[in-house]
Amino acid sequence: MKKIHSILPTQSLIYFLICGVGIIIFVLLIIIPAQKTSAELDGDIEKLTARLDEQRMLKPVFDNLLQQVQKKDATELPAPKKVKLARGDIHKISEHLLETARRCDLTLRDIQTDVKTLEDSVEYLVMRIHATGDFIKFRDFLVDLGNIPSFERIEEIQIRAIENSREFKLKIWLAQQ
Repeated sequence: MKKIHSILPTQSLIYFLICGVGIIIFVLLIIIPAQKTSAELDGDIEKLTARLDEQRMLKPVFDNLLQQVQKKDATELPAPKKVKLARGDIHKISEHLLETARRCDLTLRDIQTDVKTLEDSVEYLVMRIHATGDFIKFRDFLVDLGNIPSFERIEEIQIRAIENSREFKLKIWLAQQ
C-alpha cells in the first residue's frame, strides 16, 4: 500500500475514486435506463412497421370495397299504393307468398292464416310464415313482402340457425275488406 501512496498522492487517489464512483453512477442512472427505453422504442417501431405493412397490403382490398359501395345507387324500398285485400282474394296471397319465396330461393315450410281474422268484422288478416334459407335472401324476401299492396306490418320475426341455413318465422298483418 505504501508503494501506491508513494506513487500517487492521497488527494489524487481520492479524486480518482470520486471520479470512478461518478462514472459508475452515471452509467447506472443514465445510460442503462436509456438503453432499456431505446429497446422498448425499437419494439414499438417494429410493431408499427408491421401494422403499416399490413395496411399497405389491405389498401387495395379496401379501395375495391369502397368503389363497390360507391357504385351502388341509393335504393328506396318499394312503397306501392295501399289496397285492402278482398275477401275472395285471400287464397291468392298464399300463391303470391310461395312465388316470392321461390324467387328469393327460400323454402316455405308453412303458411298459416289466423282463423279469427277471417271474420267479416276484422280489418286485418294475420298470417304466420315459416321459411328456411339464406339470411341475405331473406332480406330480399322482406323487401318483396313490402310490395304486396295490402301489406300492413310485420309483428314478429324469429330467426334461428339450423344446419347450413337459417329458419325464419314471421307474423304479418294484411289489410282486408
